[in-house]
Amino acid sequence: MSGFSRAYRNKNDVDFPTWSKRTLVVSMALVVVSGIALFTQGLELSIDFEGGSSWTVPSQDFERTDAEEVLADFESAEGARFQEATTADGDRILRISGQVDDIDLGAQVGEALAAAAGLEPGDVDVTTIGPSWGADITRQALQSLVWFIVLIGIYLAWRLEPKMALAALVAVVHDLVLTVGFYAIFQIEVTPATVIAFLTILGYSLYDTVVVFDRLQDGVQRYGKSGHYTYSMIMRRTLNLTLMRCVNTSITTILPILSMLVVGGLLLDQPLLRDFSVALIVGLLLGVYSSMFVAAPIVVLLKEREPRWVEVRERLTQRGVDVSDTSWVERSNTAAPGATTAAMASRVRPSEGDATKVGEAPPLSTTVGGHPPRPRKRRPKR
Repeated sequence: MSGFSRAYRNKNDVDFPTWSKRTLVVSMALVVVSGIALFTQGLELSIDFEGGSSWTVPSQDFERTDAEEVLADFESAEGARFQEATTADGDRILRISGQVDDIDLGAQVGEALAAAAGLEPGDVDVTTIGPSWGADITRQALQSLVWFIVLIGIYLAWRLEPKMALAALVAVVHDLVLTVGFYAIFQIEVTPATVIAFLTILGYSLYDTVVVFDRLQDGVQRYGKSGHYTYSMIMRRTLNLTLMRCVNTSITTILPILSMLVVGGLLLDQPLLRDFSVALIVGLLLGVYSSMFVAAPIVVLLKEREPRWVEVRERLTQRGVDVSDTSWVERSNTAAPGATTAAMASRVRPSEGDATKVGEAPPLSTTVGGHPPRPRKRRPKR
């Protein structure tokens, strides 16, 4: 049976704990690189944030060098950016953007460009945005991000548990930093559509994380009380069971976004669709990665320090169990599908004189979730 077939039948047993140790190092390195790129190169912000003017010149033979000669007469238009594109009708256009935030001066530059291209003044589309509008958009985006993180953190702490909420928020920040770093490294222009995509990424990233953690809680309730499994073993089992669900969900989400990028962004040359779809694709891929290789190992690191799970590891070690081997084995009278008797024997090596069977769980001084078992009522003597 191939690896994909086993994954679709929930018979896979990928060693996620071992991989997580490597991926956490890679993630930390990528975060550092993204931070360095962000502080050294900065983001390529559009005029919507910095303020300025943009001019669209519809001409087949008006080149960048011609536009630079025109802009040389206007000092405030120096350092302009150029982009050639083709409309849906097949007409060539030249987009020019510069730091001209005065409406009258922007109109004068538009008239000069129209004269140089042999067009009427009204044929050149001029858009001027003041710097105050861009600052207001940036402030609102940051406020939305802060409120989102606070409210989501409170909800996850209530719905799951605080340590899971912390791990989920770390994964979200990880995705945002790497996405912003991607734009800083490759100097891709950041537009309002990109900011909207950044905020949308947060929801997709949390979706996969919540799916994993919800399944993890079920596994802890089912297997944690027996005392036969460490938290790392249960997490490994959970990640293998949710692997294909996260992959299938991401694929079905990325496909329509990819079609929007190809058709709307590349064929029809719509900058809004292109900026939005590129940011979403990058964020979605990072969301799947962070759910399994950032959020999950952080939860394991936090939970394994709890007295309950420390005691489980110690008792399993005393019984001759190799707790570093997290491969899944059903600790019951019958093994799970795919688990062999040899695998169970290699996992559990009882010492001499230990009469405890594999399917029996010795009593623990602590309980899962901190809830003690309900005492039985004593019948009154007759």
